[in-house]
Amino acid sequence: MTKALPFTEASLARAIRGVERAGKHVVQVRADGTLIVADKPLDPASLAPPEMEQSPARKTMGDYINGRKDDA
Repeated sequence: MTKALPFTEASLARAIRGVERAGKHVVQVRADGTLIVADKPLDPASLAPPEMEQSPARKTMGDYINGRKDDA
C-alpha cells in the first residue's frame, strides 16, 4: 500500500512561482516536496569534475558497430 503525498503538483507549482517572484531560484525538489532554493541558478558545467570535461571519449558507437580497433 502506498501513502498519499502531502502535496500536489499544483501546490508545488504555486510554491515554485512564489520563489521565482521573490527573485530566487529552485535548484532541487526533494521527494517529500521540499524545495531547495539558491540565489542564482546552478551551472550544469560546474557539476562535472574538470578531468571529465577534458578527456575525450575513447570509442564511439561506430567503432563498436564497424569493428574498428582502439588507437590508444
